[in-house]
Amino acid sequence: MAFGVWLVYAGPAAPAEAAPAGDPRESSLILISLDGFRWDYLELAEPPNLLRLAAAGVRAEGLVPVFPAKTFPSHYSIVTGLYPGRHGILFNRMYDPGMDAVFDLGDRQAVEDPRWWGGEPIWVTAEKQGVRTAAMFWPGTEAEIAGLRPSYWHRFDAGFAYEKRVTQVLAWLDLPAGERPRFITLYFQDPNDTSHDHGPEAPETLAAVREVDARLGDLLRGLDERGLAGRVDLVVVSDHGMAAVAPERVVFVDEIVDFEPGEVFDQGALLQLRPRPGRERLLYEALEGAHPRLAVYRPDEVPEGYRLEAHRRLPPILGVPDLGWQIYTRRGFARYRSPLRGDHGQAPEDPRMHGLLVAAGPSFRPGQVIGRVESVELYNLMAAVLGVEPAPNDGDPARLRHLLAR
Repeated sequence: MAFGVWLVYAGPAAPAEAAPAGDPRESSLILISLDGFRWDYLELAEPPNLLRLAAAGVRAEGLVPVFPAKTFPSHYSIVTGLYPGRHGILFNRMYDPGMDAVFDLGDRQAVEDPRWWGGEPIWVTAEKQGVRTAAMFWPGTEAEIAGLRPSYWHRFDAGFAYEKRVTQVLAWLDLPAGERPRFITLYFQDPNDTSHDHGPEAPETLAAVREVDARLGDLLRGLDERGLAGRVDLVVVSDHGMAAVAPERVVFVDEIVDFEPGEVFDQGALLQLRPRPGRERLLYEALEGAHPRLAVYRPDEVPEGYRLEAHRRLPPILGVPDLGWQIYTRRGFARYRSPLRGDHGQAPEDPRMHGLLVAAGPSFRPGQVIGRVESVELYNLMAAVLGVEPAPNDGDPARLRHLLAR
């Protein structure tokens, strides 16, 4: 079957054949990401569809991201159950000395190169065990990991209308039983993008929350029309929360030490430095303790709680500012037309970084409110819903089993 196929939904169809509600052999699971949706947006924006799902199923007080709380590491930890130090996607931008190559989330060739992606994401686990999958965007789904992609997938396109993403998911569910995927991802880049521009609690951001909630409503209506409301499980997550930032809360690192060209590999919520030969000690000693809002680490000094395992993709010097602060060179900061008002990446233990977890459907016990959950626990939960054997991971298979109805 060709990869990347676009299946057009051309209007109402006969309800898809389905097994009885709760049958793990034929029911489907849709994993939905609302990027940057902070846990407290449920109260701040009161999105009606999410609140309805939460009341009918499971709601966590927050989803605790991995470090760094960035889009690619966080999303990939959700679907592998592994910390970044185990799956290898440490940052949105990183350098691998063994490959002598740079990964960047906007680089099509790198994103589709399987050498970057370790671990076993849930769609690979499922496909290996005969369960068909589909991806309406998700980090990792564009690469052939362990020789497999989802049966149906799309290259990421930020301009692909949210309504069309929902239409595609419903079209997959309209397929005959032998072709229909049982695991589907669906990704929206809001409220993250709006929150970066306007701030995490700005009216524009709360409006973006309600917009993606409306698209969730479109999906729920589509399921109702097909008689699938009791036969499809939904797990709605976000990769991280968001903290307010401001131009006056920036560490300008080139005011502390002078850099040579190419030494500042990445900057913003985190700083990655790749010093020229012979300059690592100079730069490290100049930065260590130089600013009260900035910590710097060499690979073997990174805090154990970050779970980066001194990975080879760690930079020679990693700078981590306090949450709510950013780190730039003056030139790097000036590249933005206007400063960011919201950002994320540090301090996954801080509630401002905590994301969303709502799950509902025939596999979940209704009316449950649980405490904060680490994102690496979701892989085992999804494997249990799909009835597949999970690959080795950093989660505990027993930790969330009490949420399941069977």
